Amino acid sequence: MNKTTILFIFLISISVYGQDFEGRIEYKLSYYQKDSKALIDSPEIIKLLGDTSIFISKKGFYKQITNSEYMAFQLYDPEENRLYFKSEIESDTLFYIVGSKIKNTKFEYEIIKNADIILGHVCDKLSVRDTIGQQDYYFANDLKVSPEYFQNFTAFNKNKITDIMKSVFLRVDYSFITFIARMEAITILETKEKDEDFVLPPHKILIEM
Repeated sequence: MNKTTILFIFLISISVYGQDFEGRIEYKLSYYQKDSKALIDSPEIIKLLGDTSIFISKKGFYKQITNSEYMAFQLYDPEENRLYFKSEIESDTLFYIVGSKIKNTKFEYEIIKNADIILGHVCDKLSVRDTIGQQDYYFANDLKVSPEYFQNFTAFNKNKITDIMKSVFLRVDYSFITFIARMEAITILETKEKDEDFVLPPHKILIEM
């Protein structure tokens, strides 16, 4: 598993909740063999990618904390159109990407209605196929997303995918050559978040990717 694949998993995984949803969601991360669908119970993969992720959202800003050695922290600033992230491996360094610098690419998609029920929410399924692989998003129409926050975030087609769903996803499966990475919601909590929760963490070095 190379770093580009790992980065892709994390950077396209989260969308902003609709109608300025303010709150947090907890995801469980799990990994499966692509052919057999057997669970990959590997301490090395869990250490690298994590198995729990907390996502916090307010007015287009979001922060994600994952028990991952590689991608422990993310912060998206819609005003700058920048996604900041850092790892436990290089804890003094803060990296970022500008959402508009990586341009949209071609992809195909289809939607299956009423594909699943997750946490009491009826979810449609959006299957996206591109040059990297396939992503299956299960999204709830009653948890709306404002695509405006991502209109200039062309990296990984995030703006277009968000515009198609216009809803938060409660599960996503990323299918790669040999394995499937799954992120599924286990709790959703609507709360008032503080602006101070969306400031950059301490760092010594800032690097654009």
